[in-house]
Amino acid sequence: MKQLNVAQYLKPRYLKNPIVLGTFFLTLAGLVTKLIGFFYRIFLSRIFQEEGLGIIGLVAPVSVLVHSICAAGIQNAITRYVAASRRKKAAHAYGYLFTGIAMSLLLSAGMAYVIFTKAAFIARSIIGEPRCAPLLQISALSFPLASLHSCINGFFYGKKKANVPAASMIIEQITRVLTVYVLYSFFLRLGARMSLSFVCIGMLVGEFVSASFSSFMLAIMSKNAAGGKEASISAKKGREILTLAFPISLNRICISLLSTIETLQLPKMLVASGLSSSAALSIYGVFSGMAFPLVMFPSAVTGAAASLLMPSVSEAQAAGNQRRIRHIFYMTLGVCFLLGVCCMMFFLIFADLLGEFLFHSDAAVSQIRALAFVCPFLYLSGTLASILHGLGKTGITFVFNLLSISLRLGFVFFLVPSIGFSGYIYGVLCSQIFLDLLIVLALRRYIVYN
Repeated sequence: MKQLNVAQYLKPRYLKNPIVLGTFFLTLAGLVTKLIGFFYRIFLSRIFQEEGLGIIGLVAPVSVLVHSICAAGIQNAITRYVAASRRKKAAHAYGYLFTGIAMSLLLSAGMAYVIFTKAAFIARSIIGEPRCAPLLQISALSFPLASLHSCINGFFYGKKKANVPAASMIIEQITRVLTVYVLYSFFLRLGARMSLSFVCIGMLVGEFVSASFSSFMLAIMSKNAAGGKEASISAKKGREILTLAFPISLNRICISLLSTIETLQLPKMLVASGLSSSAALSIYGVFSGMAFPLVMFPSAVTGAAASLLMPSVSEAQAAGNQRRIRHIFYMTLGVCFLLGVCCMMFFLIFADLLGEFLFHSDAAVSQIRALAFVCPFLYLSGTLASILHGLGKTGITFVFNLLSISLRLGFVFFLVPSIGFSGYIYGVLCSQIFLDLLIVLALRRYIVYN
């Protein structure tokens, strides 16, 4: 009789798969950071109330836009080229990393200077809220740090060593929250009022610590590997990075610009529907600071998987393994949609408990219940788009995202003034379904029928 090998069952083969391990680390880190961030937002909602959260939400699109210009596309390009360099000399990967860092830092330093010096004009004339000026100046200081951190994370994703980005994610979030809490406690003892600037100071300190940690881990890893001509910065590698990064960056920039327009116009359209300016900011504050972050909590799982799907698909494509790519597509489609359906049922059932117990807000209850219907489609787009990026079809995702957010923007301009904030929820749902449908059709063309 054959002897039972217990170790075979205790250590199954899939546990050695870098995608499984990487997704586990990133999922764990994402859950931890989102859990910390969840209570952090509850803490902020008790201090600043809904209008204060709305003001903070007006600044966030600027940081997203800068990241789209300076780091998003370059990070993805670094990940792809580092993954493709696994079959070549290891030094090539460092060459792409150092070249990408140089480009990203140059761009982010320029953007930081412009926003820091023109913060008052941007806050008054573009955002329409003068109280955003000091928040913009503090945020500008973090741009180069965030770019450095993103590039190094892209390198580790390409190496399929997701433990370092996962650890830096947790370190950044803990540092951010602790900084704000320490400042709050200190000023509370002095009897002074809590400033909105403390939120941006926490973000700045968090970026500094996480960037320092990532740089330290990179220095340890590259001590004996990064050397020679292949690891140096070169114009050739820069052109290769730009070739792949440009459509991704253009995608992110256009989406960020449209999202910024959406963020700035939504309160104005709510005013047009009959609300006061303060009430409009409060509704947007509930959405951006309470309801939507709560609904996005499960995306820690899908976001972690998306970060590792691209290098895995790129490697499979380079090896000509079409069967593996199809398997990844079907598995991603099924798992993410199932997760979305389960989350939809959860938020529908417990919307009252979550909104009233956590945020003490009736508006949060209604928004959570409405956003629950978006869940089955919300968690799909990021992971499926990552597969397209892995196949090198970055331009297609740009067009799809542009069409999707344009549709949502149409709801903001034409439906919100008539029926209020519910018109925006309809726009979010319709645009998300439209985006998922376009991506699935494209993937069926490039994978299933290939």
